[in-house]
Amino acid sequence: MMNKLDKGGRARFGAMLLTLWLGIGVVGCNSLLDVDNPNNVVGDDILFASAAQALANGALYEVQAGYTYVLMCYSQASDELHWVGSRDAFQQLDYGHVEYTLNEFTDQAYRDMAPARWMADEAIEILEMHLAGDSLPDEQSLGEAYLWGSLAYVMIADMFDDFTFSDMMIPNPPIGPANMGGLYTQAVQYLANGLALDIDEELERNLTAMSARAKHAQGVWNLIGTMPISSGLVGAGAASAAATDAAAALLLDPSDWTYYLEYPSSGTYGDMQGDINSRLEHRFGDRYITPIANDTKRDRDAANSGIVLMDLIDNVADMRLDAFMTPFEDDVQYSDLPILSAREMHLILAEDALVRGDMVAFATNINQPRTWGGLSDWVDGQAGMPTAQNLLIYERQVNLYLQGHRLNDMYRFGIDSDRWEASSTAASAPGTFFPITKAEIDANCYINPDWPAGSACPPEG
Repeated sequence: MMNKLDKGGRARFGAMLLTLWLGIGVVGCNSLLDVDNPNNVVGDDILFASAAQALANGALYEVQAGYTYVLMCYSQASDELHWVGSRDAFQQLDYGHVEYTLNEFTDQAYRDMAPARWMADEAIEILEMHLAGDSLPDEQSLGEAYLWGSLAYVMIADMFDDFTFSDMMIPNPPIGPANMGGLYTQAVQYLANGLALDIDEELERNLTAMSARAKHAQGVWNLIGTMPISSGLVGAGAASAAATDAAAALLLDPSDWTYYLEYPSSGTYGDMQGDINSRLEHRFGDRYITPIANDTKRDRDAANSGIVLMDLIDNVADMRLDAFMTPFEDDVQYSDLPILSAREMHLILAEDALVRGDMVAFATNINQPRTWGGLSDWVDGQAGMPTAQNLLIYERQVNLYLQGHRLNDMYRFGIDSDRWEASSTAASAPGTFFPITKAEIDANCYINPDWPAGSACPPEG
C-alpha cells in the first residue's frame, strides 16, 4: 500500500520511477522532483500512447524488484538456501518459521510485491485502453505487460497465504486464503489475452510457457490445500491443461532455452543475488554443495566444484547445478534469474504422463533434460532405476533450482528441510506460506486491530 525505502536505501517513489520509465535524462538536474525541473513528469503523462513501451518497462522494473526479494525469502524457507549471516529474521525462515507477520524480510517482500502487482495491473489497464482505441503503437508492449502481470499473480499465489489488492494509498480488504487460487486464473487470462495479440515469436513462446507454469502451479496449490496428500502429483485436469501449453511452447522452440529476468548494473538491484554473493547472508543449501571453511559460500575448489547432490541414476555429482551456480556467483548482484525454460516444460509433460500412466511419454520427457545435461536415460523397468515419481522429484529439484518451485514441491511430496525445527510451521503445518505482514496490517484499516474507532475506512481525502 505504502511507498517505502528498501534495505539498500533505494527509493521507489512513484515520480522517480516514472522518470526512469520514460527514459528522460537527468544529468545536471538538482532534483528529479524539483518543481522547476524540466525533466519532471506528471502522472498523467503515462496515459499517452507514446509511453506504452516505457509503461511496460515500468511494470517489469517493479516485478523484477519484487521477484528477487520474495524469491530470496521463499528459497530460504526451503532447503535451497541456508542462513549463514547475522540477520535473525533470515534464521527464522531457515528454521521453517514462515508464519510471522513481524519478520522484517517477508515484510519487505510483501512491500515489494504489492507495488509490483499494482504496477503491472495499471500498465495493462492503460495499454488495453489504447488497444481498444486503436492508438497502441505496438501490441508487443501490452503482451510484455501481460507476462509481467501473470508472473506477479503466480508469485503471490505461490508464496503467500493471503494478500490485499489495494490501489496505491486506498486500502482494500484481504482477498482471503480460499480465494488465492483465483490468482492463477487471472494470470492465465492475462496470458491468453497476450497470445491473441500481434507479438513476436519469443514473446509468444514465453507467454505460452508461462501459461503452462501457471496452470501447473494452480494444480500444486489445489493439492497443498488438501493436506495430507496421497501421491503429490497434480490432478489429471490441471496436469493435462498445463501439458497442453507446455507442448505448445516446445513446438514453438524445441531447443534447450531458458528465459531470464535480467538484472543489469544500470537497472534493478538483485537483492537475493547480492545477499548470497556479496553480503554473505545465505549460501546454497547443504543438500547441494560443500561450503568453504568459514561456511559462507560454495567451495568451488573442492571435488566436483563443491557439488554434492548425486544423480539418482549415474551416481555422480550433478553438474547441472554447477552450470547454474557458477555464473550466478560470478555476476554477484547482477546475475540474471531464470523464470521459464524448455526443461520445465518437459517436466510438466513428464508429470502429466505419469498421472496418465503413459510411461513411454514419461521417459521421453524426463530424459530430455538429462540428455541436455549429459546424463544417462531412465529406462522403465530396468534394474537399479529409481521410481518414476522419485526421479520426477529429483529432476525438478535440479532443473528448477532457485526458480520458486522447491518449497511447494517439498510440501506436496512430504520432504523436510534439514534445517526445519520440529515446532516450525513448515514442519508441523506443511502448506503454510507467508502472511500479510506488519507494514500492510498497520496501514490497512480493514485489518489493523488498532484502527481508531469511528475513523473512516478507507480513510477520506
